[in-house]
Amino acid sequence: MNALRIDVGVHTILHVNLTDVDFTDIKEIVFTIKNPSPKNSKPIIEKTFTESGFYEVIITPSESLKLVEGAEYDFNQVLKDETRYKISDTGRIILRKSVGDFYG
Repeated sequence: MNALRIDVGVHTILHVNLTDVDFTDIKEIVFTIKNPSPKNSKPIIEKTFTESGFYEVIITPSESLKLVEGAEYDFNQVLKDETRYKISDTGRIILRKSVGDFYG
């Protein structure tokens, strides 16, 4: 899976394309970003999608400041019977710092 770049301290927009997903038996698809910490820790960022479409996920400056090197993301599918499946490999996050600094 490709790495995602997130700019630290500013807004970052990530594009999620779910236009080809059939949501007939799917309750939701959950996109999460977690820091590399103990298992079952809460995600820093979690976005839920309930229908097919093309989405822009906005990462806020405060969310980006909570991320550390080695953060990872993945997608999970939750069926209508609440069964949860991981539907992607775990991808890594690349934090881009010093974005927007003024050099005068």
